[in-house]
Amino acid sequence: MNRKQHNEDAGYIAEHMNPYAPGTKVVIYWAKEQGIDTGDAKYAVVCDVHGCIVGETNLPSARASMKAPDNFCGGCRELIGEV
Repeated sequence: MNRKQHNEDAGYIAEHMNPYAPGTKVVIYWAKEQGIDTGDAKYAVVCDVHGCIVGETNLPSARASMKAPDNFCGGCRELIGEV
């Protein structure tokens, strides 16, 4: 598996292994360049395995969401038994 499998995607900023779904990633994109509507949010954080997206207005918040996808992804919450 390519360590940075999404680095060729439009608007790619960063990715991190999903701590709840081994072998999958959570990715930060420039929302507009990726074609994701996040309202006024500049960044889109995407849980690859569940397809959940959260918009973030600043990069520090986007990085925090990327590292803790259970904060926005219902599928990740289910995996850890919170739902």
